[in-house]
Amino acid sequence: MSNASKPDYIAYNVVEGSDDKKIWNRVGAAWTHGDGDGINIVLDSLPLSGKISLRVPKSDDDK
Repeated sequence: MSNASKPDYIAYNVVEGSDDKKIWNRVGAAWTHGDGDGINIVLDSLPLSGKISLRVPKSDDDK
């Protein structure tokens, strides 16, 4: 599935790393429906922990 518009959210799997630092792995993106009543999520991979965090993209994520 391909979407030409920039995503409204980036999907991350956040895991504990060494020294209690969190590691943010990008696993996909999400787009809000035109009517505002839902979100389409496209995942490139599935997190083993089952937890996904959606964040508003920053300019560095758009590159």
